[in-house]
Amino acid sequence: MADMNTDREVIEGALALIEADGGWTQGAYYRDADGTQVHPAADSPGNWVRVRTEHVGAGAYRTRTEPVAAPCSFCLGGALRTAAGYWHTGQPYAVQQQVDRLELLLVRLANSAGAMDWPDLDAFNDDVHTTAADAVLLLKHAAAHFDAQVHGRP
Repeated sequence: MADMNTDREVIEGALALIEADGGWTQGAYYRDADGTQVHPAADSPGNWVRVRTEHVGAGAYRTRTEPVAAPCSFCLGGALRTAAGYWHTGQPYAVQQQVDRLELLLVRLANSAGAMDWPDLDAFNDDVHTTAADAVLLLKHAAAHFDAQVHGRP
Protein backbone atom coordinates (compact mmCIF):
# COMPACT_ATOMS: atom_id res chain seq x y z
CA MET A 1 0.00 0.00 0.00
CA ALA A 2 1.48 3.34 -1.05
CA ASP A 3 1.80 6.14 1.48
CA MET A 4 -0.52 9.08 1.08
CA ASN A 5 0.85 12.46 0.08
CA THR A 6 0.70 15.23 2.65
CA ASP A 7 -1.81 18.03 2.13
CA ARG A 8 1.05 20.33 1.10
CA GLU A 9 2.34 17.75 -1.42
CA VAL A 10 -1.12 17.41 -2.95
CA ILE A 11 -1.44 21.21 -3.29
CA GLU A 12 2.04 21.42 -4.86
CA GLY A 13 1.23 18.56 -7.24
CA ALA A 14 -2.06 20.18 -8.25
CA LEU A 15 -0.24 23.48 -8.77
CA ALA A 16 2.29 21.79 -11.07
CA LEU A 17 -0.54 20.29 -13.16
CA ILE A 18 -2.52 23.55 -13.39
CA GLU A 19 0.52 25.79 -14.03
CA ALA A 20 1.58 23.80 -17.09
CA ASP A 21 0.76 25.46 -20.40
CA GLY A 22 -2.92 24.69 -21.02
CA GLY A 23 -3.06 22.75 -17.75
CA TRP A 24 -6.31 24.24 -16.43
CA THR A 25 -9.80 23.60 -17.76
CA GLN A 26 -13.42 24.36 -16.95
CA GLY A 27 -16.49 22.15 -17.24
CA ALA A 28 -14.74 18.79 -16.83
CA TYR A 29 -12.37 17.19 -14.36
CA TYR A 30 -9.95 16.09 -17.09
CA ARG A 31 -9.40 16.78 -20.78
CA ASP A 32 -7.02 15.30 -23.34
CA ALA A 33 -4.93 17.23 -25.86
CA ASP A 34 -7.97 17.50 -28.17
CA GLY A 35 -10.02 19.11 -25.41
CA THR A 36 -12.25 16.06 -25.03
CA GLN A 37 -13.34 15.05 -21.54
CA VAL A 38 -11.60 11.85 -20.37
CA HIS A 39 -12.15 9.57 -17.38
CA PRO A 40 -10.00 7.16 -15.40
CA ALA A 41 -10.42 3.61 -16.70
CA ALA A 42 -12.35 1.75 -14.00
CA ASP A 43 -10.86 -1.63 -14.87
CA SER A 44 -7.29 -0.50 -15.48
CA PRO A 45 -5.74 1.82 -12.86
CA GLY A 46 -3.47 4.42 -14.40
CA ASN A 47 -5.18 4.31 -17.79
CA TRP A 48 -7.70 6.76 -19.22
CA VAL A 49 -10.70 6.46 -21.55
CA ARG A 50 -12.87 8.74 -23.63
CA VAL A 51 -16.59 7.99 -23.87
CA ARG A 52 -18.05 8.12 -27.37
CA THR A 53 -21.79 8.22 -28.04
CA GLU A 54 -22.93 7.19 -31.50
CA HIS A 55 -26.36 7.52 -33.08
CA VAL A 56 -27.29 4.10 -34.45
CA GLY A 57 -30.68 5.01 -35.95
CA ALA A 58 -34.34 5.19 -34.93
CA GLY A 59 -33.54 7.33 -31.91
CA ALA A 60 -31.12 4.78 -30.50
CA TYR A 61 -27.62 5.52 -29.27
CA ARG A 62 -24.66 3.39 -28.30
CA THR A 63 -21.80 4.40 -26.05
CA ARG A 64 -18.35 2.95 -26.08
CA THR A 65 -15.07 3.79 -24.48
CA GLU A 66 -11.74 4.06 -26.18
CA PRO A 67 -8.34 4.30 -24.53
CA VAL A 68 -6.59 7.67 -24.63
CA ALA A 69 -3.40 9.20 -23.35
CA ALA A 70 -3.35 10.68 -19.87
CA PRO A 71 -5.14 14.02 -19.52
CA CYS A 72 -3.22 17.23 -20.05
CA SER A 73 -5.65 19.71 -18.52
CA PHE A 74 -7.45 19.58 -15.20
CA CYS A 75 -10.03 21.47 -13.21
CA LEU A 76 -9.00 22.24 -9.63
CA GLY A 77 -10.83 19.18 -8.26
CA GLY A 78 -9.35 16.91 -10.91
CA ALA A 79 -5.86 18.24 -10.23
CA LEU A 80 -6.29 17.57 -6.50
CA ARG A 81 -7.46 13.99 -7.15
CA THR A 82 -4.60 13.33 -9.55
CA ALA A 83 -1.97 14.84 -7.25
CA ALA A 84 -3.35 12.87 -4.30
CA GLY A 85 -2.99 9.63 -6.28
CA TYR A 86 -6.67 8.80 -5.95
CA TRP A 87 -6.61 6.01 -8.54
CA HIS A 88 -3.24 4.58 -7.53
CA THR A 89 -3.55 4.19 -3.80
CA GLY A 90 -4.75 1.36 -1.65
CA GLN A 91 -6.51 3.95 0.53
CA PRO A 92 -9.16 5.51 -1.74
CA TYR A 93 -11.47 6.52 1.13
CA ALA A 94 -8.68 8.24 3.03
CA VAL A 95 -7.59 10.02 -0.15
CA GLN A 96 -11.17 11.12 -0.85
CA GLN A 97 -11.39 12.54 2.68
CA GLN A 98 -8.15 14.42 2.06
CA VAL A 99 -9.41 15.77 -1.27
CA ASP A 100 -12.71 16.82 0.33
CA ARG A 101 -10.80 18.64 3.09
CA LEU A 102 -8.54 20.40 0.57
CA GLU A 103 -11.51 21.40 -1.60
CA LEU A 104 -13.14 22.98 1.46
CA LEU A 105 -9.92 24.87 2.22
CA LEU A 106 -9.71 26.16 -1.36
CA VAL A 107 -13.35 27.30 -1.33
CA ARG A 108 -12.80 29.05 2.00
CA LEU A 109 -9.73 30.82 0.60
CA ALA A 110 -11.56 31.75 -2.61
CA ASN A 111 -14.50 33.14 -0.65
CA SER A 112 -12.23 35.07 1.74
CA ALA A 113 -11.48 37.52 -1.06
CA GLY A 114 -15.08 38.68 -0.70
CA ALA A 115 -15.78 38.91 -4.43
CA MET A 116 -18.21 35.99 -4.52
CA ASP A 117 -19.61 33.32 -2.27
CA TRP A 118 -19.03 30.06 -4.13
CA PRO A 119 -20.82 27.04 -2.62
CA ASP A 120 -18.10 24.60 -3.71
CA LEU A 121 -14.85 24.31 -5.64
CA ASP A 122 -16.59 23.32 -8.89
CA ALA A 123 -18.60 26.56 -8.78
CA PHE A 124 -15.40 28.60 -8.38
CA ASN A 125 -13.56 26.66 -11.08
CA ASP A 126 -16.39 26.87 -13.61
CA ASP A 127 -17.39 30.49 -12.93
CA VAL A 128 -17.26 32.46 -16.17
CA HIS A 129 -15.01 35.03 -14.49
CA THR A 130 -12.47 32.52 -13.12
CA THR A 131 -9.22 32.35 -15.09
CA ALA A 132 -6.24 30.01 -15.10
CA ALA A 133 -4.33 32.70 -13.20
CA ASP A 134 -7.05 32.67 -10.51
CA ALA A 135 -6.72 28.88 -10.17
CA VAL A 136 -2.93 29.13 -9.86
CA LEU A 137 -3.16 31.96 -7.34
CA LEU A 138 -5.66 30.02 -5.24
CA LEU A 139 -3.34 27.01 -5.07
CA LYS A 140 -0.43 29.29 -4.15
CA HIS A 141 -2.53 30.77 -1.34
CA ALA A 142 -3.23 27.26 -0.09
CA ALA A 143 0.49 26.44 -0.15
CA ALA A 144 1.17 29.63 1.83
CA HIS A 145 -1.54 28.56 4.29
CA PHE A 146 0.34 25.31 4.97
CA ASP A 147 3.65 27.18 5.23
CA ALA A 148 2.11 29.48 7.84
CA GLN A 149 0.90 26.46 9.83
CA VAL A 150 4.39 24.96 9.84
CA HIS A 151 5.83 28.26 11.09
CA GLY A 152 3.12 28.68 13.73
CA ARG A 153 1.17 31.49 12.07
CA PRO A 154 -2.64 31.33 11.64
